[in-house]
Amino acid sequence: MSPRMLLPVLMFIAGVVLVAAAVATGEAEVSLLVIFPVFSGSGPMFLVGTALIALSFIAGFVLLAMGQAEVEPIPRRPPEVRGVEPAPTVEKKYGGFVLVGPFPIAFGSDKSTAMIMLIVGVVLAVILLGLLIALAQ
Repeated sequence: MSPRMLLPVLMFIAGVVLVAAAVATGEAEVSLLVIFPVFSGSGPMFLVGTALIALSFIAGFVLLAMGQAEVEPIPRRPPEVRGVEPAPTVEKKYGGFVLVGPFPIAFGSDKSTAMIMLIVGVVLAVILLGLLIALAQ
């Protein structure tokens, strides 16, 4: 882990500690919604802790993007040898999706991969919502 990525981690830990302290002192409450804990509070300690947690995600994404922009691969040419053809380069593609509630967020190394991931995410979201509705009845 690079030293600059330590900042979002420390912000997140500080936020969790402040939210836990707010719950311990009675400034905040913890409830359980299905299987997810829900925190609610009105004190300044809870507000600062929640803000630090949110800012840690933003800082992490920004610092990660800055690190990706700074690192540019150095193009290499293999040495030319007579009678030997260079090995073909294989283009690696990646992609994925994250379901935030019923909404898929897709990403990929190129537009076609991201579109495929979006389609897969929408299909899975529809299946999950259908199962949820079927189980609720």
